[in-house]
Amino acid sequence: MGELKKIDGYFLLFTFIVSFYCLVLAHIGFEFWDTGYIPSFSWRIVNGEKVYEDFLYKGPPVTLYFHAFLMKILPEVGQFYWIRVTNYLLFALQVFFTVKAFDNFYGLEKFKINKWAIMSVGFVISLLNFPPYPWPTTDGLLFSSIALYFSSKLNKIKTFDLILIAFFSVLSALTKQSFYLIPLLFIIFIAIQKGIQKAMILLLFISFFISLFLYWITSITTLDNFLKQTTGQTHIKDLFYAGFLNYFWIYDDKIQIYSIILIATLILYYFKFKNSTFSFKKLFETISITLLLVSIVLCFSNQFLIASRIAAISCTIALLNQIKLSIESIKFHLPQLLFLGIAWCSAISMGYAFPILFSTGIILSCIVLFHDELQKYTKLNVIIISFLCLFAFSYNYRPYREQNVLKIDSTLDAISPKLKYIYTTESNFNKLKELKQLREKYGSKTIVAPNMSMTNYIFNSKSLFPADWVINTEVNRDTKTFITIASYRENYIFIEKSFIKGEELMPLKREKFSIIADYIYRNFNKIEETNHFIVYNGQKTNEKLPKIN
Repeated sequence: MGELKKIDGYFLLFTFIVSFYCLVLAHIGFEFWDTGYIPSFSWRIVNGEKVYEDFLYKGPPVTLYFHAFLMKILPEVGQFYWIRVTNYLLFALQVFFTVKAFDNFYGLEKFKINKWAIMSVGFVISLLNFPPYPWPTTDGLLFSSIALYFSSKLNKIKTFDLILIAFFSVLSALTKQSFYLIPLLFIIFIAIQKGIQKAMILLLFISFFISLFLYWITSITTLDNFLKQTTGQTHIKDLFYAGFLNYFWIYDDKIQIYSIILIATLILYYFKFKNSTFSFKKLFETISITLLLVSIVLCFSNQFLIASRIAAISCTIALLNQIKLSIESIKFHLPQLLFLGIAWCSAISMGYAFPILFSTGIILSCIVLFHDELQKYTKLNVIIISFLCLFAFSYNYRPYREQNVLKIDSTLDAISPKLKYIYTTESNFNKLKELKQLREKYGSKTIVAPNMSMTNYIFNSKSLFPADWVINTEVNRDTKTFITIASYRENYIFIEKSFIKGEELMPLKREKFSIIADYIYRNFNKIEETNHFIVYNGQKTNEKLPKIN
């Protein structure tokens, strides 16, 4: 009988961390904004509605159909808990494929790094307390990482691998607009690494899958309808803001941060190169190291999100500084450029404009780009990374838009079988309980505005509005349709008092957040008021309907 193979301790660590998130953290917390965004759309698809035709959606549709499929196969009892578990597992897969791709490109052994250890680090730091609800960015990263893995098989890449790269890069592109660049990144990558012929084959497969998508989308709606809903919400200035300006100027303490960077750069340059002549190459090397150090310090001050931007800038400067105008150098550094490109695409967002969800790719890039510096302080690196992981994990003390975990003690199984195993605060439970009672009182012809978009999913009902999150960015600039539907006498509208009073992350002026909910509050007939809602039915006047610019 052969000797049993020793189990890697870091594999056990990664398995334990993912299991803890699935078995413990997936139960905890419930908020009324983002949590229900994708489930509300996927629930419509489960019930036979067609995207862009029967309801409004401002992004490409892959995420909606992906999670509609999961809704169909997951059990109804405790379904939202199982959705959360699934999303933690999918995120772990993204980290796994990213690290495996890096291992294929560079070989982690030569850097004396255990793959399961770096997966553990990437998983914890990337997530922070990001809730495990369905989200286009996390899906886009998952599909990108799978394409990344198949593109890393450089020595034996075959036609079938190119098909898979094409398929998953197109899937990634069809999760959100900021991932439209992903297929192009892979075409450029294959062209440089494997030649124009294989790049053209990849382009052919990508074109084929895009054609299949266009054929399918035009079978359920018009191309014009698809384009109108998926364009126009953001503009070039938004791309500049989220894709570039955010990395250099949008910081609360920008004067302090830039002062620290400048002083630290000068000091580090002096001690590192004081006996050598000045060169811009040395200067940029110093700047990149300084930025990396600043990002680490910011993490220890619980500013992981800003730190992820600065770390991305650090890697970009180091990459541009190290790459040479030779095919060997370009091929060596190209995977890092692909990692950073995916991270950049994931951060082009007006809601979560940080590359931290792909920090695994950024960390791996750092390992190559700063290898000479990092190997001098191996033990110190382990200590720093261990503490960074602890700090990152501590974010889970307060789930997204919730109270801290010590105040989360109310189970939601009395609200809906789908919410079994989910725990929240007593105030959130009471709000959902009150909503359930109001729906039982007024029947199925009810609308909740502006938030609580998961309402129809929770109660197995059909939405009356063409969008469930009634905020300005989700209604396709069509206030007339929404207010007209709300005006029907058979419909009852529940306006959240938290919207009237103002709440966390909401603008001071209500109409900047939801012009429709504000219009209903000011112009509809109030018929009842409860602890958490005001109930309306029909307009008092026929005022001119507001427009969203």
